[in-house]
Amino acid sequence: MTAQNLQLRFEARMRELLVMLPYDLKVLFAVMTDANLSLEARQLATGAVIYCLSPSDPIPDSMGVVGFADDVVVVRLSLARLQEMSEEGFSDYPTRFGEQFAPLDDDITLLREYLGESVGWVDDRLGRLHEMKYKGQTVTTYVSDEEMGQRLYEEGLAFTTDYEIDEETATKLSGEAVLEAFTKVFKVENQRKRQ
Repeated sequence: MTAQNLQLRFEARMRELLVMLPYDLKVLFAVMTDANLSLEARQLATGAVIYCLSPSDPIPDSMGVVGFADDVVVVRLSLARLQEMSEEGFSDYPTRFGEQFAPLDDDITLLREYLGESVGWVDDRLGRLHEMKYKGQTVTTYVSDEEMGQRLYEEGLAFTTDYEIDEETATKLSGEAVLEAFTKVFKVENQRKRQ
């Protein structure tokens, strides 16, 4: 496959995933509140939600469609990691949320092929999502405190209601701009590791 064909495939699928982001978040909220799942799984889902809601992620949402591309990648990789955890209580999720899980393996392959090593910073973040804070509260607080979890859910509901990316807006996505943004963050993160 040529680089141009790969870019076109990435752009087409990323545009679809941008529109689907609110639905992916619903899966993460279901995991977050599922007492049949491990604390680790629930923290991963909650951290991914917080990442999306946070205005200060590495590629800010103020950048328009490009600013939401990292949210999509974090969410899709989080869903894949949850699936890899193979928890008994999670086994029905791919069936319950077929639209999110059926194309997941192909999505991850495409994201990794197109973004290359620049997706490495997202992999690093996934391992630390459980350490995130949002509005002064930890991931564990949102998981273990029902009232705080409800507040986070309401914030997520507001996010999905106000979410500005529709099919028309998504057509503005440029694969080159996404790759450039991911590469920039990857370089910054690598410099931080070296210090």
